[in-house]
Amino acid sequence: MHLSLYTLLYSAINLRDCQSIKEVQEKLEAGIGRELIVGWGFDHEQFQEGRMPTREDLDVISSKIPIFILRFDEHIGVVNSVFLRHLGIKRNTIDPEGGKIGRFLNGQPNGILVDKALPTKDILNNPRMKSSMRQNLLKIQEEFFHHGLTTVSDMGINFDTLDFYRDMEEKGYLKMRVHIYLNEECLGEKERIKKEMSKNGSSLVQVRGLKLFVDGSFGASSGALYEPYANDPKNYGLLRILPERLNNLAKQADEMGMQLAIHAIGDKALTYALDALSCTRNRFLRHRVEHIQLVNEEHLKKMKKLEVIAAIQPIFVSTDYPWAEKRLGRERIQLAYPLRRVMEKGIKVAGSSDCPVASADPFLGIYFAVSPKDLEGRELPDWVRKERIGIKDALKIFTEGASYALHENKGQIKQGMQADFMVLSENPLHLPIQKIPSLRALQTYVGGQLA
Repeated sequence: MHLSLYTLLYSAINLRDCQSIKEVQEKLEAGIGRELIVGWGFDHEQFQEGRMPTREDLDVISSKIPIFILRFDEHIGVVNSVFLRHLGIKRNTIDPEGGKIGRFLNGQPNGILVDKALPTKDILNNPRMKSSMRQNLLKIQEEFFHHGLTTVSDMGINFDTLDFYRDMEEKGYLKMRVHIYLNEECLGEKERIKKEMSKNGSSLVQVRGLKLFVDGSFGASSGALYEPYANDPKNYGLLRILPERLNNLAKQADEMGMQLAIHAIGDKALTYALDALSCTRNRFLRHRVEHIQLVNEEHLKKMKKLEVIAAIQPIFVSTDYPWAEKRLGRERIQLAYPLRRVMEKGIKVAGSSDCPVASADPFLGIYFAVSPKDLEGRELPDWVRKERIGIKDALKIFTEGASYALHENKGQIKQGMQADFMVLSENPLHLPIQKIPSLRALQTYVGGQLA
């Protein structure tokens, strides 16, 4: 997951339930008076208007206060005109490498920003949002313990965020284990990385590896594809990093003993991610690919050969199934959102949420790994149903599989394992599938201590 981003966005205006642009506008009005209005979690596929919002929709709220809203997948967002001016984006501004600036038909920027064009640093460095991080993390930690979570990850962070976690642990606030995957900018300070990794034995905060992003998302139509999007025939998605640089960074990380976690959504992105992992030598690092949402047989063979871990988010089908076939077409969708196919090849799978993209609740993840229906009881499409797995396998990928991916000695209750476990009121192996999402941990233990 992206724990620090979730911690920051905890103070933002939640737009996840909005069914229209009008609802988004109404919720954003609550931010009037702030120096920056941030909203997150919207899904334009649900909007009655049937389109993405633009800066004109946000200008209605304020023409003086900068406004930024982020889609739930974190790969596409919208800013108003004043924020656009702050970013220096004009008609003649060219798209950044690995990003895209949306435009009206007359060529003027429309406020829609994709992947590397997003103003992420401006948001992360906003003083008001940063000041709330400590209190937000304490609330989130309690939320996670109710879900039975004992270990989480933070993907693609910098040293400042690492220092925040170290401080939280030193002051006794942090009770859960946090595994850190640094961003590529941190590779410029190799000695610092070695120093931080040397603390892994005794700390709740573990510097585990390096996070790299090859492409975007299907929701933002920026996942990198070999063939164009079915509903956008000129669009093949975006590469956020070129293959030569990706290979170079992968080699550097591997040589330093850092586990690689490479984001790859589209089929082209996955090919490049696996090519980069072919350049590495240390299989003991358990390198991972994140998401793998369009996978062919050659990909699976290569993953098996390279002993790559697949970090998969079964919960993604809950948000994506209404529109994914429109993006990929009837033929390609049969190879999308794999789970059963990956496990049948003997590839190790780690169950994941990608929170705050989706809920961190592992029981929702388990439900969408096994259920042929959504939470409202509607039958999921055939291409989802054929990838369902059994409840034992679903539990395994969120316990043993996830622990293996994080180099942790847990995931089973037996002698010699870390005493991280939860107590449940009911046995998920004996519950009807539809009751799994309501499961909660009565107690959660970390290192043998009640959390």
